[in-house]
Amino acid sequence: MAESDDSDESGFMESLSGVRKLKQDRVDLLQQKPRSKPRLQNRHQHPAGVADPGPSQAAESWFDPGIQQRLQRKIRQGQIPIDASLDLHGFRQLDAKRELQRFLQHALHNDARMLLIIHGKGFRSESEAVLRPLVQQWLQQQPMVLAYCPAQPRDGGYGASYAYLKQRQV
Repeated sequence: MAESDDSDESGFMESLSGVRKLKQDRVDLLQQKPRSKPRLQNRHQHPAGVADPGPSQAAESWFDPGIQQRLQRKIRQGQIPIDASLDLHGFRQLDAKRELQRFLQHALHNDARMLLIIHGKGFRSESEAVLRPLVQQWLQQQPMVLAYCPAQPRDGGYGASYAYLKQRQV
């Protein structure tokens, strides 16, 4: 039995041959990582020299900073009744933009707040979806739009977007 204890100890010491002792083995629990400062950017203005973002740079969803978290959640979850909808399937880019602008003006005039815009998922496109990022970009450029986000699956999922409009000024 004594021989096995000696061989175990010598084997253990051999396995520790390349190990160094730690200088400090305490963890500072109060140490905090510096936080990066969030950058705020006005959605209607771009710094000098920076081009207007292309369709691929449009955000999937956007909410005006003045919209309460509770309302944002209701919009995302599709809990607000849809007042009007527009189907842009089969439209070319220029025609879709004109139709969307007409639709937004009509909706604003008729006091519609929650809109459903069906743009498709782009399955028949040769590359990625064409209308979806363009619609999101166009919505972002409209001052009457307070929010937009992808629709719930029952309303079309990523093939459609919810848009929430400001109230009409009387």
